[in-house]
Amino acid sequence: MTKISGILDDAGAALMVLASLGGLIVSIFNYFNPDSGIAGEPGTLLVIASTILLALFGMALGKLNTGFLRSFFIVSSILNIAGTSFAGYLLHSQTLVILMLVSFLGWILHVFRRRRAFA
Repeated sequence: MTKISGILDDAGAALMVLASLGGLIVSIFNYFNPDSGIAGEPGTLLVIASTILLALFGMALGKLNTGFLRSFFIVSSILNIAGTSFAGYLLHSQTLVILMLVSFLGWILHVFRRRRAFA
């Protein structure tokens, strides 16, 4: 049986990346849509940056197995998810909040997945 290399080995990290990319699309749409009520707001730019960062964290977590850097990305990811969810709530973007809940589910799947013991 062959393994698919990369982020697809870890479904939780892949779910984090997909949800954050969905959040990026929603945020960019809200930033440029004058009917959204948050068009051109600095908070929307912050959410765009945080969703990009969360996608990068998810990609890194899909490749890292141990070490300080993995722990740093795990803690940073949950803080990013919480902050982006709160920002989405304040910006009245329910879709973004739902996508961050999906990303949180991916985070849980990644953190609590079964890993191989090191000999």
